[in-house]
Amino acid sequence: MIAVTCRNGEHFSVDPDHIERIERHGDTVVHLVDGTHYVVETEFEEVLRSIAAHRAGALVARSRLTNGYAAMPAAARLARRHGSGRAPEPELGAVPN
Repeated sequence: MIAVTCRNGEHFSVDPDHIERIERHGDTVVHLVDGTHYVVETEFEEVLRSIAAHRAGALVARSRLTNGYAAMPAAARLARRHGSGRAPEPELGAVPN
């Protein structure tokens, strides 16, 4: 689920798998597959980042269930910077020490 805020200040969550499309007409409009739509305050790019992070997390969880360990997919690394002081992440399928 991803969190969004309506223009009236209401906070709620949307299942990204139910989103048909997202439009930007000054306001961000989220259209669901069932025909409902929401005008949200959340910026267009932020909604896209939230969907990417949600799906990346699902891929990691699925891989951990099947392979034992998974490195974070590139979509989940949007906020990371080079030289962050972190050790390099193990390759997909590697078992951490």
